[in-house]
Amino acid sequence: MLAAARAQIHDLSTRRAAHDAAKQLEPAVVGMLREHGFQTSLLPHLLGGAELEPAAYIQVLEALARGDSATGWVTMTSSTSAMLGAYLPRTTANLLWGSASPMLAGVFAPGGQLVDGVLNGQWSWASGSRHADWFAVGAIFEKRHLVCFVPRASVRIVENWDTLGLAGTGSHDIQIENVRLAADHTCSVFGTPWPGTPLYRVPVFGLLAVGIASCALGIARAALDHGGARLKRDKEAPSPQLANYASLHAQLAAARAYLLATATSVFEAAKRDQVDTSARGELRLAASHVTEQCAEVARGCFHLDGAAAVRANHPLQLALRDLEVVMTHKMVVDRVLPATARALLGIGTPPPDL
Repeated sequence: MLAAARAQIHDLSTRRAAHDAAKQLEPAVVGMLREHGFQTSLLPHLLGGAELEPAAYIQVLEALARGDSATGWVTMTSSTSAMLGAYLPRTTANLLWGSASPMLAGVFAPGGQLVDGVLNGQWSWASGSRHADWFAVGAIFEKRHLVCFVPRASVRIVENWDTLGLAGTGSHDIQIENVRLAADHTCSVFGTPWPGTPLYRVPVFGLLAVGIASCALGIARAALDHGGARLKRDKEAPSPQLANYASLHAQLAAARAYLLATATSVFEAAKRDQVDTSARGELRLAASHVTEQCAEVARGCFHLDGAAAVRANHPLQLALRDLEVVMTHKMVVDRVLPATARALLGIGTPPPDL
């Protein structure tokens, strides 16, 4: 799967403008994702998924986002939504994934209410909504949070995705009105996943945050690639610019190493069923820190390229805008840092979504 993702980098890099204009991925790209099963990256083996270890998952998303940020992001949201198949009743999961590998769009935030089996609500940030076969959306049921699995035919897309960056993700609002939902098409991520394998002992919110950071790594890597290519063309590049490039290269490499090392350490703990509070905090801290570092690298590359980068649709301007949008995601924003510190220090009670 990693080799397949890396093989797509060049082709994906040619599709950015089309994705931004259409506010969705091109059909050929969606077909490629389905062909290689990237949306099953975190789906259990028992449902036909890849069930990737976190370090491999990071590198797959990084490669796809290095080619095209929207492709990496939609893969991340679809695969993390598919991971919730491990929390659905087994018979329902078998039904959804028994004969196909659907693309999912997911919004965990409880934008809806489930009353007497009928779901109503509106959700923002439904990335990949145009390509989704199923939607996994958060709702409140008797004062509890549930995730509801709803087929595409029951969802209305509100075309309002007009943003600074990540335009190609098509993260429109969605509406669901008076849809009757069977109880076995709901689940709680605060419950116990049925596979029992190590991946599903890694905190689900930690994996979501890691997925976001992985996309950031790919976007920053593409920015560094562009900055480095310009310096190679300039046979007389001044020493300060070369020094800046070297520092940015090291900064990104260090951030990447921290994310991979932390994800690997937590997965090893998961194999022993020993993912403690400190490990949960470290995983979320790594994701937040790496995302911020990637934005700084893209900002450095933007200034490295000089005045040319201010022109519309310049690759470095696009990378910078994408990463500013990435940094607004609640899984990696600064306000998570106090909770990670409490977890690392063993003081207080971290929130359940750490």
